[in-house]
Amino acid sequence: MAIDPRNYDLDELRAASVGKPSLGGRDEWPGEWDADEKVADAETGTAETGRPAAAVAFETSIARDLAALDRGAEDLARPYLSALPASLVAEALIFEWLEFLFLQAGRESVADALEFYERVGWLGADAAEALERYLSGIDDPRANAGNDLDPDDHRVSLHYIARLASLSQG
Repeated sequence: MAIDPRNYDLDELRAASVGKPSLGGRDEWPGEWDADEKVADAETGTAETGRPAAAVAFETSIARDLAALDRGAEDLARPYLSALPASLVAEALIFEWLEFLFLQAGRESVADALEFYERVGWLGADAAEALERYLSGIDDPRANAGNDLDPDDHRVSLHYIARLASLSQG
């Protein structure tokens, strides 16, 4: 990986999740970003930012989930996700998450990211091992193996981990 996620400060990742998102590949956003104020244009399907409404909605979902995770920080114990929940919803989320990462950067980068997530306490050993087994079953010629995962990709991962952890508790 060109960008080493071990250099990320977890508090900065959380703060970034409720700040100005950059999942669309843009570094700067015009004005202050407030997803609740961005309204999709019915004809074009884009929000006021000029970005697809689905991207804005997804970023809003990430920000809300991570803010909820942060509010319950007193109750959180690492690893956030010690084992994968056993449900069809969880399995769909797992495949969605791993496919996203796989398409972003290929198998090797995703395997490296899973190891990192285990080291920093986002994943427990059981969850990491199960995710590696799921990853071994994913193959897609559209994978961008020449790409590296960036901070936004790791922020999306934390979102999925939070969602899966909430399924484990419920």
